Amino acid sequence: MSQSELSHSELEFTSPFEAVTRNPLTLIGLRMRWFSGKIRAKPNWWKKVYDYEIVTRWRKEIIEHDAAMVERFWGGDEYWKTGHGEKQWPRDKITNVQLNYLFDELRYDASRYDDETGIFATAIHKVHESRSLIPADVKISLVQGVSSLEDVPDEEKDWHPGSKKQVLDLVHPSMYCLCIGRSHVYRRDRGQGAPTVQLALEDYLSHRLDFQRFFYNSKKPFCISHDYQWLPTDFEVSESGEVEPLAPHDWYDHVTVPEPDYDDYPANRHAYHNAYAEWEWKYRWPSIPEPELFVPPTTTSADEENKIKISLHGRTLQVIVKLANIVLTPDNPKYAGGSWHVEGMANENIVATGLYYYACENITESRLDFRTAVGSHYRGIWLEYQQSDDQGYTAAFGLQCDRPLNQYLGYVVAEEDKCVAFPNVYQHHVDEFELADPTKPGYRKILCFFIVNPFFRILSTSDVPPQQEHWALDEVSKEAEKDRRKLMKERSRFVAVHDKAVFEVDFDMCEH
Repeated sequence: MSQSELSHSELEFTSPFEAVTRNPLTLIGLRMRWFSGKIRAKPNWWKKVYDYEIVTRWRKEIIEHDAAMVERFWGGDEYWKTGHGEKQWPRDKITNVQLNYLFDELRYDASRYDDETGIFATAIHKVHESRSLIPADVKISLVQGVSSLEDVPDEEKDWHPGSKKQVLDLVHPSMYCLCIGRSHVYRRDRGQGAPTVQLALEDYLSHRLDFQRFFYNSKKPFCISHDYQWLPTDFEVSESGEVEPLAPHDWYDHVTVPEPDYDDYPANRHAYHNAYAEWEWKYRWPSIPEPELFVPPTTTSADEENKIKISLHGRTLQVIVKLANIVLTPDNPKYAGGSWHVEGMANENIVATGLYYYACENITESRLDFRTAVGSHYRGIWLEYQQSDDQGYTAAFGLQCDRPLNQYLGYVVAEEDKCVAFPNVYQHHVDEFELADPTKPGYRKILCFFIVNPFFRILSTSDVPPQQEHWALDEVSKEAEKDRRKLMKERSRFVAVHDKAVFEVDFDMCEH
């Protein structure tokens, strides 16, 4: 049976909560990716890589910048020192072979640029972006719809806890989330119109077959919450790709609630689309080979037959939505940046993220950084090494004994009108930025779509009746605020445990 014929239950997305074999990238490879990313950030790079004069100038600039970086980390006596993890750059200068590889790969990816959508591959594997995906009329509709959430009295503005009134939550899944054992849930197996029930933890866990992979060495895996789950919205995707939200409309058939006064469904719907003497140990550094010539990947008919093809057309897709603004003022002019994280916990089973930066005003460059855990062998948290080969791993991969087994992959610049999509296997965080003109206010506004594993349905807004303040009693809003604080505390603890278990495992070069 070919892979394309596998049943959904036999298909598993890579989980960010498990350490898997992921070989580190060489510093030479990371350097080429870094320069490649700088070029891909330029307007019309997919055309300019074919211009001989422009490429010649870029090669010269790369050589100059690289020489400065090599001198910074490895100049003089530093050439023989391993440092303390800060030397994330090759010891030797970039070569023509490496430059040729870099630009051959750029031209290959430029040939795959999609003129219709503007989608192209970034220098970070599996991360894609577009600067023209969202039509102007859809953007206008979105901005108009969001304005009703922004234009509220100051006392009603939902500033994210701990953000020093810089992050304004317009729609956040931590508010009015599923409270396991307390939220009322519609039981589909009891038929339409049946009363809601409070789903017990045991019932919740018994229905989550996707959790089974996490129970092999723990009765209570760190990645599973027993208290909370973000609620996705169910979207029906037609065979032609048209998208319609299913919730909360399903509830209108059997629950009497007032109609919410928001009309921004159309905009959201379209926006969705790395025992010698002491002296010898000190000076024995590895020789790093040149990369092979870049060769575009070839695909055979057998490869195509065995390729797993997942179409989102003709299915119900579950999506968790977030709308947030980072707001800076002359009195509060600098955003300190966010923490490294993946999206959600196992409860949400998020496999991919789509971002739309629809408005940026008077801010310095804002970056979305990515990093990956690396390792092989047992559970992907160990690397084979020669005794005390600290210098070898430093020179080749930038990894050191007693330092975390992860590698920084690069960044995507957050710019107005840009869309970014990436799998939920990397950690990411927003880098610091500030006001460009410190005398004027500024902001960065974003629409986020978190895509739930399409092969496992989780409880959604189709199953849980509305819990917002204006749909029920004022006490519900107070309870939601309390639950959000508890959820955030739980997930802050989770991030620390997750880092220690997967993304910040120390490279332990113990004696063999």
